Formats: sequence, C-alpha cells, structure tokens
Amino acid sequence: MYSKIIALFAFIIILQSCGSSQKALNTSKTKPIAATMDLIHVVDDKVKVTIRPHFSTKTPSETITYHIPKIVPGTYSVDNYGKYIEDLKAYDAEGNTLPVTKANSNTWTITTTKPLDNITYLVNDTFDIESEHDIFSPSGTNILKDQNFVLNLHGFLGYFKGHKERPYRIKIMHPEKLKGVTSLKKLQEETPTPTVDLFAASRYADLTDNPIMYSKPDISSFKLHDILVTISVYSPNGTHTAASIKPAMEKMMNAQKNFLGTINATKTYNIILYLSDMSPENAQGFGALEHNTSTVVVLPEVMELDRLNQTMVDVVSHEFFHIVTPLSIHSKEIHYFDYNTPKMSQHLWMYEGTTEYFAQLFQIQQKLITPEAFFERIIKKIDGAKRFDDTMSFTTMSKNILEEPYKSNYINVYEKGTLISMCIDLLIREKSAGENGILDLMKALSEKYGNSKPFDDNELITTITKLSYPEVGAFIEKHVIGTTPINYQEFWDRVGLIKEKTIISTPYFASDTQPYITGSKENNQILFIPGMEYNSFLTDLGIQGGDILISINDKKYTLQNAYDLFEDPKKWTDGDPISVVVQRSEGSITLKGKVQTPTSEKIVLKPNPSITPKQQQLLKSWIGE
Repeated sequence: MYSKIIALFAFIIILQSCGSSQKALNTSKTKPIAATMDLIHVVDDKVKVTIRPHFSTKTPSETITYHIPKIVPGTYSVDNYGKYIEDLKAYDAEGNTLPVTKANSNTWTITTTKPLDNITYLVNDTFDIESEHDIFSPSGTNILKDQNFVLNLHGFLGYFKGHKERPYRIKIMHPEKLKGVTSLKKLQEETPTPTVDLFAASRYADLTDNPIMYSKPDISSFKLHDILVTISVYSPNGTHTAASIKPAMEKMMNAQKNFLGTINATKTYNIILYLSDMSPENAQGFGALEHNTSTVVVLPEVMELDRLNQTMVDVVSHEFFHIVTPLSIHSKEIHYFDYNTPKMSQHLWMYEGTTEYFAQLFQIQQKLITPEAFFERIIKKIDGAKRFDDTMSFTTMSKNILEEPYKSNYINVYEKGTLISMCIDLLIREKSAGENGILDLMKALSEKYGNSKPFDDNELITTITKLSYPEVGAFIEKHVIGTTPINYQEFWDRVGLIKEKTIISTPYFASDTQPYITGSKENNQILFIPGMEYNSFLTDLGIQGGDILISINDKKYTLQNAYDLFEDPKKWTDGDPISVVVQRSEGSITLKGKVQTPTSEKIVLKPNPSITPKQQQLLKSWIGE
C-alpha cells in the first residue's frame, strides 16, 4: 500500500475458522461458487448481491458460516467490511427463508436442516461516509448510480468457511454506457449481453486481488515489452483523461521494466485511477493500494496535470514494483491470508520497504531524476524515520502491526524500510565489487519461490544469507530483527558520500519536504507534529510539538480551512506583527512575534571531494553515474 503524504498540497486535502461446533462442508472442485452483482437496479445507494454456493452435498451442515473480510492484504488495518452489509437473507431451493444469525460485524451463521440454495444482501459503499470510518480510500468502495462503481470485491463478496479455495464465477449486471476495467479473468466462451460481464476467479484470494472500476469509458493502453498496461480514469468533471496521463506512465513504466530486466511476473497490468472532486461525500484518503496485476489509485481531481503526473509516477512506480514482492516472493501468511483472524508476516521491511526503495532507485538508475534529487529523497526518508521508534524491532513490529504500539509505527515501513533495503543494497555491492545489488537478491528469491510457492516466515533470513553474504544476514539480525539503530554514514562511506549543512528558505508551516502540521478528524483540529525541528519562523514564535492551532491574527483555523495556512501567508509582509493562539495541556496560550521569512537548516548528501577510485566505482554501480 502506498499511503504516505503526497506532497504538501495533497497533505492538506487529506486533512479534510470460527465456532468449533461447525461441521465441515463437502466442497465441489468442479462447480464454482456463483456470485451476482446488480449495478443497474441500485436503490438507496446500495447494490444487491446474490451468492449461490453450489455445495455438492444434499445433506446440509448443521451450521453454515459466511464471512465478509475484517482485513485485506496490503492495508495492515482492521476495517470490518461486514459493517456495510445489510439485510442478509438465506433461502433453500424452494425459496423458503432459512434462519440467519449475525455472529459479529463480519460473520453470519445459517442454521438449517434444508440445503442452502442462495443468500442475498445489500451493500453500502464507503466513499460517501469517509468521515465515519478509517478505511483507506483505495481499499474502499464507491456506488454512484449510472456513473461510477469502484468494486474492491472484498467489500461486496465474501466466502463460506471451509471454501476459500473454491473457484468463483462472478456475474455483473451494469449500465450499458459503463465499462468495467479489471485484471480479473473475463469469460469469453459465454456470450454476455452489453449489460452483463462474466468473470472467473480461481479462489477467494484471486477474487479480492482483482478490483474492478465501472465508469464511462476513458481508457488508454500501451505495451510494456510483453506486458499490456491499461489505464482507466474516472474524472467527474472531465479535468483529466487517460490519454493525458499515458505519456508519463509509459515513460516511467518502460524505465521500470528496463530496471527489472528478466523479472516478469505478469502479462497484464491495470491502473485504475479514481479522481475525487473532494466533496464531503467523496473519497478523501489519497494514495494507492497494490494488487498483483493492478493498482487502485485515488487522488484529488483539482491537481494540475504536471503535479498529477509526478504523483502518479511516485505512487504507481511503488505499486508496480509489488510484482516482485509480494507477488513473486511472499510468506505463507500472505499466500493463505486469513481475512478474519489474520496472522501477519514478519517481513514488511521487504514487502513495502524494498518496494519503495526500488521505486526510488530505478528513477536514478534510469536517469529520470538527478543524483541530487535521489540523495535528497534518501535524506527525506531519514527525516521521516525520526518520527518513529528507532529501536523497535522491524520484524516484531511487522508481526504485530495490527496492535499498538506497533500500529502507530506502520508508516515507518516506507521510511526506515526503504533505508534498510538501501543498506542491504550497498553491502551486496561492496561484497560483489559492484557486480550485484539487492535487485539481484530479489531475482534469486523470485526464482527460488515464485508466486505459487510461499516461504516459511522464520526461514527467510537464513535463505537471504545463503543467497547473498554473511554480512547481509548479520546486518538483518542486528538492525531488522534486532533493535540497534542504523548508522547510515557507515554505509555512505562505502560509496564516498558525505553530509553537508546548508540554510534554505521554506514555507511557513512546512520544511522543503514535509509539513509541520497534521489533523485529527475526530475533533476537527490542526496539530503541530511533535518531534520535528521547525523553521526559524515557528521556532522564534515559540511553537512546540503537540500544540493545537486555534487562530492566527484572530482568524480561527480548523480542518475545514486548513488549506488557508498555505494561502494566507502570501499576504504577509516581513516585520508585520503576528499573534498565534495555541492550545497546550496547561490551557490556551498566545504567542506574539513578527513575520519573518522562514529558513531552516538542510542536510545535503553529496560525493566527498576526496572520494577514492573504489568508492567512485561502487557509487557508479549504485546510481548509474
């Protein structure tokens, strides 16, 4: 998942196996579970779903259990999608209702002495009530009759206990003017009408791994060597099109494929882009959620094209690299994911950290960015990691990521997780005299495992050590499994880099790379992020981490007008008086001072003027210069 803050502008927009008494059901390996979704007759913003399990036995079980996921892969968040299911009913073959009990938010039990023929229920979407929940928009659902349907299928279709490995056949009835884009296998041998699509999934995990978006066709595609890439865009006001985004995507993804070389885990890849008009009843959580052969991206429609393209490059490049891990390299916890009693893997440092590292590394190696820009991104990762516990074991955090205090450190998988992969990369390059790097390690792991052979969670580090060097294993034991913070300068010394301080101008409420403020949906407040080194303006005013902003020069600020904090200062003049009211534990405090051009100290990473030939050679192997 890629959910980090997307630049300052997007940041401000963002502010805005159960009961033991159950008997096993006989399965049919030949007849799929049949699901029907009606996108035509939408009533009260709800979609009707019908499920026919086609159990092979004529003698029903005492209890049949149906689950909607509590959590789905890639989100690392308990979201309880069953909360959006209403009026679930069960029927026998004669149309008689069967007793149904809702056991919890995501589970229904059907107790019967007659064979179950089908169940029906209504599904609410999540986009239009985002103020009421914390579901990340790209993993959510949208039902906008006759206009748009974002079908993350885990929000619509569930599974029967004991039948997760059964195949599915999905029938979707849709308005004729809307076209669905997905990587889900489409059944061509049958002849659907212009308003019916038929899809097949090999098992429930395949179904949930392939989102669908129905909208008025705005589609563009291109060939990426032997991979067909399709872009589908929903822009409610027609601000952006798939054609306008295609050139940047094609350039970026061709560079990614060149970077990956022989790694080729898919023949198709779909980019589903939903652009929000940012109205209160629309998606507000911007970023993307990865899938093996597609990604769902949600971004604000008001972004300028250049900014949208750069954001898409950053976001989609990360998601596309997930074809390496976890598609080709993943643990049994992921392969046999438990949607309602999840067991998490230890290796988020690889699934997310290595993926994010590749998303940065390929841009410098393929000359999409300058060395200075690449080094600046590395420093930004270090600054971002400072907000989290640097002594927390990454494997322990990963295994327990759904619980505190580990949950609060999740975003660090994109910060320190990236840096862990950088260090492993530099270690391998040093030991191999620049011949190999972490990409070669991932290729070796991909060849050993592949998408259908998961690894044992506890054996991965041993395997990595065997496929690379003892020093790599020792690093992981000390800094990933262990709790010792990393001294990054030790690794930069290998490639002849040094740090240098410089003074730069910054925005009033942000550094040059990240905001100083965040928000709380619960109380509609703006908070100064603790643990940050603020610019000269805020420091001289006396702003402290944890301060809640109340007003500036008598103008009150909340999440509703948070964007004004980046517009109002344009009217300020150096030397003008300023009065800022903040809330602290001891009460309301008024801070007075004068407007001044904000400056801050910036760390720059650059080659050492005394770099040695060996360091120069390793640096060249790393960044391609």
